Order: sequence, then C-alpha cells, then structure tokens
Amino acid sequence: MTPGLRGIVLHLRCRAIPATVLLFLLAAGLTWAGYLLDDPVTARMVGLIAVVLGIAATARTLTGPDEELERGTPIPWRLIRAVHLTLLGGTLFALLTAVHLTVGRQAHAVSLGSLAQAVLALTALTALAAALLGAHAAWVPSTGWALLMLVVGPHSSVSGQALTWMVQEPGTATSTTVVALLTVVGLATYAQRGSRL
Repeated sequence: MTPGLRGIVLHLRCRAIPATVLLFLLAAGLTWAGYLLDDPVTARMVGLIAVVLGIAATARTLTGPDEELERGTPIPWRLIRAVHLTLLGGTLFALLTAVHLTVGRQAHAVSLGSLAQAVLALTALTALAAALLGAHAAWVPSTGWALLMLVVGPHSSVSGQALTWMVQEPGTATSTTVVALLTVVGLATYAQRGSRL
C-alpha cells in the first residue's frame, strides 16, 4: 500500500466513515420501506426522516480523534474538509436518489429537488454546527430543526417559508435562498475552521 493510499484509509477509519456509510444504507432502506406503505404522504414523511437520519450520522465524521494534532500537520485541511463534506453529502444523496428512482417509479414521494435541498442544507448546517459547537453536538441543530419542520409542516408566509424550507416545494424563492445561504455559510465555515475543539 502506498503512503498516500495508507493516509486516505487511516483518515477514513479515524473519521468513522465505514459506520457512517452503513447508516446511509440504513437510511436508504428506510426510504424503501416507506414506499411499501403505499401511502404517498407517509412515504414522503419517511423519505425526509431518512435524510435526517443520514445527516445525523455525518456529525461524527467531522472531527478526528485528535483535532489539535491534525491542525499541526502541513496538510491542506481546508481542501480536505471541503472534499470530505462534499463526498459525504453526495454519497447520501446518490443512495437516496437511487432508492427513489428505483422503488418510486412513477411518483416519487420526495421530489429530487426537495431531496437535493434537504441533503445540501442539512449537511452544511451540521458542518456549521461542528465549527461552532463541536462535532459531538453538531447533529442537534440540523436534526432538531428538520424534525420540527416535519411536525409543523409548510407555511405560506415568507418567514414561515424560510423557517420551514425543507417541507416547501423546491424552487420557491424563499426555500432556495435559505438552502443556498445555509450551504455556502456551512461549507465555508467548516472548511475554514474545522470542528471546534
């Protein structure tokens, strides 16, 4: 094994990526199970809960066992953090999209636009929380806000649309703006600062 490949494998193992991918597969299985209920409203709810489950699993991967030691090495951590976050979100999105396209053949319970918005913004929100609160608590804001949105449901006022962006129709100006802001701020902050010690 080459030194570069060994470094990648060690990085993946110390960040608990194998366990996270297993939880992503569990989220995909939950999405598939939602379609078995043959109720579009329940399938949509289960599909969005699966996104939240997958995103909660990413929090553990946002820091290593010794973040201070990592920061002392001459490695381009900003780039590594940005790629890490992008690959995590992309993997979850790809798995969930595959399930929706395979099982939901004619009518998708969660549109691909809603799925993309949820994965992008919740991944970035988790990363932002890791930078501000630490990876141990990074899952709390994204999971809490997402579950609250699922319980409350969509609202028609502009402020209501902003607060419930995940359950709004994709492409609305308010939900798209909130998702874009969360994505840019979360990714940039985490790439710059890493997880709080």
